[in-house]
Amino acid sequence: MENNQTESRPPTNGTGRFFLKIYHFLESVSFPVWSVPLAIVILGVVTYGLYLPRLGLYWDDWAKLLAGRLWGMDSYWAYYAEDRPFSAWTHIVLTPWLGYNPLPWQIFTFVMRLLSVGGIWWTIKNLWPEKPRLAIYASLLLLVYPVFDQQAIAVTFHQQWMQFALLAFSFGLTVKAMRQKKRYWLFTVFSLLLSAVQLLITEYFVGLELVRLPILWLLVCREESSFFKRLGKAIYQWLPYVILLSVYVIWRTFFIKLSGPDPYKATVFFQLFNQPLSTLVELVKMAAVDSFYILVSSWAQALDIGLALSIPKSLVIIWGIGLLAAVLSGLYLWRVRDDDTDGKPVMKTWLLQVLFIGLAALLCGCLQAWLTGRRVIEDAHADRYAMPAMLGASLIIAALIEWGGRRRLQKALTLSVLIGLSVIFQVRALEQFAKIWQDQQNFFWQMAWRAPAIEPVTAILNEEEFFPNQGMFSSSAALNLAYPQSNPYPGLLDYWAYAMNPLFNRIGAVNHPTDVNLSTQFRTLVFKGHTPDSIVIYYDSQRTDCLWILRPDNADNPFLPELTRKMLPASNLTRIKATAAADGYPPQTMFGNEPEHGFCYLFQKAELARQDEDTSRWLKLSEEAVENYGDDLERYKTPHEWLTFIEGFARAGRWQDAKDLTLQARVIRDGEFSSYFCSTWMRLNKETPDGTDKDEAVSAVSNELGCQKN
Repeated sequence: MENNQTESRPPTNGTGRFFLKIYHFLESVSFPVWSVPLAIVILGVVTYGLYLPRLGLYWDDWAKLLAGRLWGMDSYWAYYAEDRPFSAWTHIVLTPWLGYNPLPWQIFTFVMRLLSVGGIWWTIKNLWPEKPRLAIYASLLLLVYPVFDQQAIAVTFHQQWMQFALLAFSFGLTVKAMRQKKRYWLFTVFSLLLSAVQLLITEYFVGLELVRLPILWLLVCREESSFFKRLGKAIYQWLPYVILLSVYVIWRTFFIKLSGPDPYKATVFFQLFNQPLSTLVELVKMAAVDSFYILVSSWAQALDIGLALSIPKSLVIIWGIGLLAAVLSGLYLWRVRDDDTDGKPVMKTWLLQVLFIGLAALLCGCLQAWLTGRRVIEDAHADRYAMPAMLGASLIIAALIEWGGRRRLQKALTLSVLIGLSVIFQVRALEQFAKIWQDQQNFFWQMAWRAPAIEPVTAILNEEEFFPNQGMFSSSAALNLAYPQSNPYPGLLDYWAYAMNPLFNRIGAVNHPTDVNLSTQFRTLVFKGHTPDSIVIYYDSQRTDCLWILRPDNADNPFLPELTRKMLPASNLTRIKATAAADGYPPQTMFGNEPEHGFCYLFQKAELARQDEDTSRWLKLSEEAVENYGDDLERYKTPHEWLTFIEGFARAGRWQDAKDLTLQARVIRDGEFSSYFCSTWMRLNKETPDGTDKDEAVSAVSNELGCQKN
């Protein structure tokens, strides 16, 4: 036990006495050891739970739910056939229960994360019963460790957190089996069962399974004094687990039947036999860089708390959540009791034991990724390979703090700072995901407003990916969920979204934009199309207020990138139909409730009325836009949307209103769009009947904007 005597001088003023009273009050507070699971839940809720209602579907989530929704639960076997044939079972079991609403998936994956951390706490607590604080420190740190920041991708990563939870409790049962000999086989059988189940999901935690041997070695060391007896007994105890692991690895490496080439083939492992020295050197470099990143460099992300001259309100809230987490965890860690350690001798070698197992978990956790040639720092989604290794990193840091701190309060303060920074890191990531979800909802609902129905076999073309780090296969899956399908059976999908850059530059599509063959497959999702059975859009939420579905006459818009301009002839708006093909699309369970009918709703409906040549509807929408949103046009990012309403007035013969709105909208972006206004007015001048009002308006606009007369 540590010496917890206070070393404070008597206060010399009222403020000092006040803080001393608070200190003595806090010192009188204590938390029982059994409250640790509750502390894990509270920290989890503060960090992740508050954001769950604001999170949605991302990345692989869309494709996985699309398969089940369109083709039923059996389709998951084919969906996973190319890499993980048995992974399908989690979706088959959970999807009927959790459905297609993102919130149940978010809650389930969050609960799996809590169970993972709880299982690790239970394991460490039983492994080093004389150091209960070590288990608390490591588990709370593991809960928020600043490496994996994709908790929001719940449908996809529910599998990995299920695996982590299963393996954590499997480790705990192994420890219990060694400590309670009378129930050895009962605990061992259940431990093996949990291990087998997690192996049937993915291969992510194969490496971490190897940590079971040093755990058994540690337990055997406390029973045997002879090295050879220890070694023999540890291997004997490990035998059922290594047999299970070996069967899995041999099957996964040599005998697995996949629908195509193995995307997770252990190429580095096989290279060790052909080029042992060079491959080993590269493997060591890879392991060193990734391990240093997980253990040390990743904390640079946590230290980047977003300080700037201009601090948004959302960041202040995030800091507040981090501060709350730091204060609560600091108080808890300081005042949690460890009375159960009274009279128990602390082994002098405990630090070496913990560091050894922590290092083993750190290295083995990433082993499966390294052997397949993947790295933790490879891309935006590669930090998922670090999930198993977080156990080792948390254990090492917790051990160093437990060993290096002289007093309980000192250790609690150190951990609380790390936890607070990690919470800020995690919450900032969740805030970004919440914004992406809102962006996705806006995008697909605007698509539905502008294009209530789209002809089957239509490609949607945009310059770049719609949403950062989400992938076009993800957006394509969402697109096929937002609209009904003409073929309800497994096969070709009706729609696909393409990022033209760099694909279209590479295949030379700009040289023949109306004659481009399109063929794409992602797992069982297949699309085959052709331009001009396509729609060119421009979507960049940072630069525009609304989604733009483009026409060939938009070429003068200065906001459009060069590649988009060249591909405008491929934009065939006849693919869009004004009447929805079926009710209930986009499904609100998946895309959220339809947003308020604001400015972008009026813009999309005005564009649709323009396409249908519904002049009266177009005029009514233009009037509504000016009435409700025309007071301060300078707040808009571009005048592109307003040109639709300007043309709506002009087509209805309201030339004075068209002129007035033009002169108001020209101030957006300091006249950068003047040439676009001019080309629009010149086109209107050619396409509309002559009249005095029209001539006066055209002349006034031309003079004000400096348009060159043709």
